[in-house]
Amino acid sequence: MKNGKLVFKLACLVGYLLFASLSAYFTATSLSLNLLNGTNVWLIFVLVLVISILAGWCLTNVINEMRKRVGASRSGFVLNLLGFLVFWLFSFTTNVHYFFVEKHGYTILTKELASAKQYIFDNTSKANKTIDEKQNTAIQSLIHAVGNNASEFQREIRSTINGRHGFGDNCISYLRNIERILRQDSQMYGDGNKYIIYGSEDEGDRGTTQRGLINGLEAKYLGRIETEKQKKLAVIKNYYERKKDQNIELTEMLDTITIYEKDDLARVLKDGSVTAFFQYNEKQNGNVIAKMPADYAKYAQKTEVYPSNRMFDTISVWSDLFKGRLGDMTMLQWIIIALICDLVAFLLFTLFRNYESN
Repeated sequence: MKNGKLVFKLACLVGYLLFASLSAYFTATSLSLNLLNGTNVWLIFVLVLVISILAGWCLTNVINEMRKRVGASRSGFVLNLLGFLVFWLFSFTTNVHYFFVEKHGYTILTKELASAKQYIFDNTSKANKTIDEKQNTAIQSLIHAVGNNASEFQREIRSTINGRHGFGDNCISYLRNIERILRQDSQMYGDGNKYIIYGSEDEGDRGTTQRGLINGLEAKYLGRIETEKQKKLAVIKNYYERKKDQNIELTEMLDTITIYEKDDLARVLKDGSVTAFFQYNEKQNGNVIAKMPADYAKYAQKTEVYPSNRMFDTISVWSDLFKGRLGDMTMLQWIIIALICDLVAFLLFTLFRNYESN
């Protein structure tokens, strides 16, 4: 009979160590992700397992104090109860966190990467379209303004051929207007061109009225207008092309994302461990997510993408659970499993310690 009781106690102890070891591993992994970048899991495991045994000891002391009809220690009861509850809550929250990452980690990582990819597609194409529209507007505005003044200059200088005022102030004013038009927004464009159509060396042309000279002046200044206009058009096009180049860093990330989708994520899925999720996330976050523009965070939130960095932090995950930020990523089943694991472990330890051997 005594042998049977001894076997029962040993079975309870083995069962406790089995469940306690599982719980300690889950807790150690969660802590490692939170504090030590996924390293030293087994060192933490040993420490947690020792603390788990002490917590079981505290629980059995609580039960013993409750059984005493005489001489029960209130302080002993309270201290042991607090010791048990502190560890158990610590173990419970980290275990649930471990289950959450193990179940949803791959989905969170892939969804976040797909979101970054879509953001790049949406925003670079949209931005480039906007840039093209602004460039076209600037070009057409310049061509129209220069063309109007060039036409007025041409009308004015040709009227001289018909016996009117000659190449005088009216003609020159149109040329000056064109110069001002070409120099507009030079600071914005970073444009150092002077755009001189009628310079000081051309003062000798003022007052010319001869029919044979007027045709030459018309060709001379219309040629200058066209040359200077082409310079300005080149500046405008270069400016907006540079604006497009600012999106290159984003579009270059598409190659990195493609590699991650085809190679890295396939290996992570095959591994399936929480540690593999964590190690891969360092690459994804460092080479993609951390390099996204500031407004990507709002984009991700709007499209209900859960930040992969937050899932590795126990406090953040529980906070998001209470705030309803986890969407359809249920934690109820993991809460139940964690409770069962801990309850069975502590029940077995209680039976081991309190089962009478005689």
